[in-house]
Amino acid sequence: MINVFNRKILFQDVDAQATEKVWSTLRENGIKYEVATKTHTSSFKRMLTQRQNMRFNAGGIPASMMEHPRDYLYIVYVNKNDYERAKSLCDL
Repeated sequence: MINVFNRKILFQDVDAQATEKVWSTLRENGIKYEVATKTHTSSFKRMLTQRQNMRFNAGGIPASMMEHPRDYLYIVYVNKNDYERAKSLCDL
């Protein structure tokens, strides 16, 4: 089990496809991982954007579609004991 005390950051990037390549490699090789997604846009701002879109677009566009894809940071964590193996498998 991966938790705050035994994990280490293996990879972080704003590119979802690069992140997918890393976690796919980890999955294929049986290494446990955890992916966290962070954004600098607050949930309150996303809620306001979505409400505004619902008024103007008659049904709304999800707030996440209005944000630029680079607004998200993807972080892949692995267990500290698996870090070196994961790093070499993912060519990092």
